[in-house]
Amino acid sequence: MNIRNLNWLLAACAAGYIGGSLSFQRPVRAAAAEVVRATKFELVSGAGATIASWEVDSDGEAHMSFPYRRGVVGIDIGVSADGRPFLRMGGRDGKRRIVMELDQADEPMLGMGDERSEGRVHLGFMPPDTFPYSNWDHWGLVFRAPGSEHAVVGMGTTNRPNDPAEPFLTVAGKSIR
Repeated sequence: MNIRNLNWLLAACAAGYIGGSLSFQRPVRAAAAEVVRATKFELVSGAGATIASWEVDSDGEAHMSFPYRRGVVGIDIGVSADGRPFLRMGGRDGKRRIVMELDQADEPMLGMGDERSEGRVHLGFMPPDTFPYSNWDHWGLVFRAPGSEHAVVGMGTTNRPNDPAEPFLTVAGKSIR
């Protein structure tokens, strides 16, 4: 670097410093936080197609949905009207394939199905017909035939008041010991 270039460099630095010192500077404040309210939010692609939606539906469930295509939800994540979280995955035919949720007592359940029936497999807590259930402690894995509420095969544990957990195995409605 020669002396002439050094002088130009020093002159440029001095001009920048003087210009910055003489400029009018006013502080900039961030806008106050605002609440955005809506009944539904949609994420859209560049072409305007809905990619996801976030809403409270007519049943009171607040959820975020990601559709395969119009009217067919691929995944649905949310909270039911009474505050229980859920995760639902649907097939391309629109039927639920996987449901993961908590029941009324916050016990976890996982259900799986296929194109013929949504309730083919149940894993987790097995609630009784009535609520509340303070001493109920039934857990298991159940396989059902399409459209049936009764287990074809089931295994798990049950409890009885003041007794340890007891295993069960059921095939075709018959208990096996």
